[in-house]
Amino acid sequence: MRLVMIASAIAFAATLVNSASAQEYKLRFATSVANTQEASFKEMQAFAQRVKERSGGKLDLQLFPGEQLGAQKKVNEMISSGANMMNMTDYGQLGQFLPDAGVLAGPYIFGDLAQADRLFKSPVFKDLSDRLEQKGIKIVMANGLFGARHMLADKPIKKPEDLKGLTMRVPPSPIMVETFKAFGARPTEIAWGEVYNALQSNVVNGAEAPFGAIWGSKLQEVRKVVSKTNHQLMFTAWVTSANLFKSLPPDLQKILIEEGQTSAANLTKATVDEDDRFAQQLQKAGVQIVTDVDIPAFQKASASAYQAMPNLTPGFVEKAKSAMSGS
Repeated sequence: MRLVMIASAIAFAATLVNSASAQEYKLRFATSVANTQEASFKEMQAFAQRVKERSGGKLDLQLFPGEQLGAQKKVNEMISSGANMMNMTDYGQLGQFLPDAGVLAGPYIFGDLAQADRLFKSPVFKDLSDRLEQKGIKIVMANGLFGARHMLADKPIKKPEDLKGLTMRVPPSPIMVETFKAFGARPTEIAWGEVYNALQSNVVNGAEAPFGAIWGSKLQEVRKVVSKTNHQLMFTAWVTSANLFKSLPPDLQKILIEEGQTSAANLTKATVDEDDRFAQQLQKAGVQIVTDVDIPAFQKASASAYQAMPNLTPGFVEKAKSAMSGS
């Protein structure tokens, strides 16, 4: 009888293991990107397909473009609370949970892609990621280039003084709010899905975004001048719930992280390759692209944005810059 009971217990335990290993996880993968032809959304599709194939169908990511699940801020809040979701977000948005994260979305923080790469590989970034995880947010993909951001208005913006008196749409990002205050504008936080209507109805005078995002959301229909301020080199971060990630079997965790790294490289290359094409499309649509912008003046004006950021860890900006320089 005892042998029968032991055999039964072993069989039951084996059933539990097999059940756990066979468990399927469905994650809703959200983005504010509405144009499914943009490089970022195409890479989301490729990522979901690779993850599904490598996991044997155990990880199934369902994509929701165009803020179908809510604005980035709302989705990030749901993820932080444990929702079975992923989100394509950025470090300015993540700055609402951890102010130091916003520095990575700060004005002119990255001199070039090589500097950014050094930072993302540094202990400084590892520590920041760990602290975000303590807030309930796990970074799956850290550094996919989304593009350089420029200013869109009904007139050229060549120097900070040209922004005086203008109401500019910015994302819900503390560092971006402080940046445009430093530039002399009136920043107004508006979700990306509402920008077209805000421009059309003149709730705001202008906005800012990469060429691809401007084209993808058809903002060229409501504003015809883009000034190449390059005020932010924006990297997207793909995040999920830290608790959900911890609950996954190690092999599935590994798949997500490895495929996230692949997507970071793919997206960065695609963004670089497509940037000029989107600029040309905007020009063909009648948009004036202003290139004689006083970048040093914008850099100088924006320096105070970091000082105005509330609750930054003392010395974090300097640590980040040191990591970028390789020192």
